[in-house]
Amino acid sequence: MSKHEPISIDTIKAMMNLTDEDLKKPLPLPTKWSQPFWDAARQHRLVLRKCSACGNIDHPPYLYCTACQADEHEWIEASGKGTLFAYAINYFGVPFPFWADLPYVLGMIDLAEGVRMISNIVECDFDELKNGMELEVVFDDVSEEITLPKWRPIEK
Repeated sequence: MSKHEPISIDTIKAMMNLTDEDLKKPLPLPTKWSQPFWDAARQHRLVLRKCSACGNIDHPPYLYCTACQADEHEWIEASGKGTLFAYAINYFGVPFPFWADLPYVLGMIDLAEGVRMISNIVECDFDELKNGMELEVVFDDVSEEITLPKWRPIEK
């Protein structure tokens, strides 16, 4: 093996005596105020929490509105459209469970509804990434309980 070839996950597991359990990715832990977001994601729908008192939209969902501290809210269907605000391409320096995914893109997405979401950018050439590009949501069923919203460039 030359010094420029990536080391396989199996080689790393053997060298570090890691088990499959060591390589399981952590999953989000829904709370009572975020559960509707995760339930909708499982149905491949993107929803956001909107304050019934002032109309502010929060993401991630909080116990109280971050604008007026009201606790009454509704869940609204998001358009699933956004623009890339910023991104990082991760080549190394991530926990063991994410090594098999390297390299991957983590982005900050400005949703059409006015909130910013942090998520993976998928299905794209790294060379084509640029701030301001239009994105659409896609869903990754990572377990029976959790589906993650991720984002990809909109084909024109």
